Amino acid sequence: MIPFLYKFKSEDYTSYKITKGFIVAFLLSAFIYLEYWGISNKFINTIFVLLAYYFLATIDKKSLFFAGFFTGLLWFWWIGYSFIYYDLAYLIPFIVLFFGVAYGVFFWFTAIIDKVLVRIVMLYLLTFFEPFGFNWFKLDLPLINTYFNTYKSNLSVPNLKINMPSYNIPQDRKWDTRFISEMIEINLKNIDNAIEKGDDVVILPETAFPMVLNTQSDLLEILKEKSKQISIVTGAISQNKNEYLNSTYLFENGTYTVANKVVLVPFGEEIPFPKFLTDFINDTFFDGASDYSKASEPTTFTIKNVKFRNAICYEATTDDVYQNLDTNYVIATSNNAWFTPSTQPTLQKLLLRYYAKKYNLIIYHATNSSQNMVVK
Repeated sequence: MIPFLYKFKSEDYTSYKITKGFIVAFLLSAFIYLEYWGISNKFINTIFVLLAYYFLATIDKKSLFFAGFFTGLLWFWWIGYSFIYYDLAYLIPFIVLFFGVAYGVFFWFTAIIDKVLVRIVMLYLLTFFEPFGFNWFKLDLPLINTYFNTYKSNLSVPNLKINMPSYNIPQDRKWDTRFISEMIEINLKNIDNAIEKGDDVVILPETAFPMVLNTQSDLLEILKEKSKQISIVTGAISQNKNEYLNSTYLFENGTYTVANKVVLVPFGEEIPFPKFLTDFINDTFFDGASDYSKASEPTTFTIKNVKFRNAICYEATTDDVYQNLDTNYVIATSNNAWFTPSTQPTLQKLLLRYYAKKYNLIIYHATNSSQNMVVK
């Protein structure tokens, strides 16, 4: 291990283990923070990830627990942010601690059979482990910006002028009914600006219209009329009888179609527990609110004769939404105001690169409160 650690190994055994675990977690997490600060470097990332993998395979089990603990914190400390908007900010320390302890246990378990080759296999399998449906920990993700990522694609962009307006609307304002008219005005202005520029498609973020859009007949008519000049893709809620769904609307040529989300956010849009426990949690913490409903399969839109797979926020970073792909183009929409300012948008961006490489995709990512981008 790093030489200076031996200085106090015999003096403070626990501090030695904790420090060693933290250094490994730092090496495994640095690629996120370097990307966040805009100083990501392939050489540095390659050295860090090789050291991280080596130490993960060789350090003692107690240090491995602390490596997992700090990795859970460094990757996912921001998850509790969203609870602020449910008036549950007091839960944030417990949520952060939960992720630390959980990943500490996961890492420790990989060394339950104390053989290096067995541990390497177990660590690799962590990439496919999705506790409660949450899959943002990928042990091979740190390779995304290293010399080991040599994938090249000749995939060309579609012959369309695509406009993704910038949005920076705070979460506490977004769903405040006092600002609904303002939200509508911003959206319509962005659509008009795209029309004036002669663009073919305008993509607005997830829930850009913070309402049940398919019940707003007057607004639907306005959007259908504008869609005779430009194809409009926008996020909003939709209602089907007593079900509410997180949806993407495509307005084109005076009509519209709806694609519903397939993969819901664990503990955000659904509680991944049996119904009796789900009901108890919703009644206790969320004022009796119900989980969102979801579609049974992903949707592919055809926009001006070009196919795009629809993906809404979290599901854009899952394998499920890319099943039975019939296109190499994806429109992904997000509302990252739930978690900003934090490293969440950076980790999401890295994951989108990961899936773009895995499935040979070009992803058009339109967001609120983080930077829009085209992921190739």
